[in-house]
This record gives sequence, structure tokens and C-alpha cells, in this order.
Amino acid sequence: MSLRRLLPNLLTLGNLAFGSWAIALSYESKWLEFALALGGAMICDWLDGGIARLLRSDSAIGKELDALADLVSFGVAPAFALYNYLKPLLPTLPYGREWRFWMVMVPFGLPLLAAWRLARFNATPSETKRFFEGLPTPAHGAFWALWLLSTPKGPWLQPAIWISLVAALGILMVSRLPFLSLKSRHNLPWIAGIALAWSITLLWLPKEAAVVLGLGMYAIGSYGASRFLSDE
Repeated sequence: MSLRRLLPNLLTLGNLAFGSWAIALSYESKWLEFALALGGAMICDWLDGGIARLLRSDSAIGKELDALADLVSFGVAPAFALYNYLKPLLPTLPYGREWRFWMVMVPFGLPLLAAWRLARFNATPSETKRFFEGLPTPAHGAFWALWLLSTPKGPWLQPAIWISLVAALGILMVSRLPFLSLKSRHNLPWIAGIALAWSITLLWLPKEAAVVLGLGMYAIGSYGASRFLSDE
């Protein structure tokens, strides 16, 4: 195999390696390092497709490998991170055994929904490169990395809120809602506007709430962009 064909796949394997490392870091509750590992996975994921197109070395194997790497890095790793974040705190939570059981178990639905989303993406020809159907798995991983980095406590560990938040992220992944692609240069003005508005919220909101609001702004901004662009 030539280097031209090998390089994109090596980057995809880098994505997988960073995701595997992130899982190990979650067992040590090293949330900054966990976030950096997922950041490394996102960089590899962003580069592999672009380099494959630049070198004209797209392949069926690369497409499937990319989905497998994304599943580990942005589906499995966040699930284990949520489990490892919550488990040491369970004895301190004033909730019944059943509630605590479901709080621990619900995050493991995320890899299942991420797998469905990735399989659907591979099986469905994309009509536009500017939007994805459903929350992209890298954005899903980034959300949990930032949220855990803020070390949420208090009401965020209330069972209904915890379970609802996890369920909402999973549902967004498999939804048909349009989300702006972070890889398209044509989306830069929209992404920059959303990022600027979100950065302002960091000045006056608690970090956990700002991360959740950031996701909401991304979803609403993406929907607004899809409606605006459809009228052009």
C-alpha cells in the first residue's frame, strides 16, 4: 500500500488511539487529560477526511474504519467517562438504589445510539456537505468532555436531570435535525457567530450551564442556517 493511501488511515487509527487512551484516563478521573485526548481524536478525525480528498485516496476501508474509530472515541469513551465520574459520587447522593442504578446505566445507551447514527451516515448518501442529519458524534464527544471538565455537581446529579441530559444527547445524535458541519469552510461565518455568542455566556453563567447552552445554540443556529440557506 502506498503512503498516499496509508496516511489518511493512519490518522484514523490515531483517532482510535486517542479515544482508547481517553477511556483509560476516565478511570483515573483525569478530566483535563480526558478532554485533551478527545481533542486529539477530533483533530485526527478532521484531518483524515480532508487529506484523503486532497490525495484522492478515499477508500471503502477508510470509510468503515472512520466510523469504528468515531464510535470508540465519541461514543464509548464518553459513556465510560460518565460512569467513572458518577460512580465515586454515588454513596453521597441522597437517592434510592433504583435511581442510582439507572443513573449509572443510562450512559451506556450512548454508544448504541452513536453506532446507529454512524451506520446511518455511511448507508445514506449525503445530499449536502454543509449539514449533517443528527448531532455529529465528534460534537457529542466534545460536549461531554467540556461538561465533565466543569466537574458538575449539585442539581446536575439529580437523577431526572442527569438521565434527561444523557437521553437528550443520545436522541439528538439519531434525530433528523440539521447540524452545521464543522468541516465545511462555507459554514465558518455561522460557526464563528455561534462561538462568539457562546463565549459571551461563559462570562456570566456557571460552566456546566454554559456548556449545555452552547449545545442549544449550536442546534438552534444550525436549524436557522438550514432554513436561511434553503431560501437562497
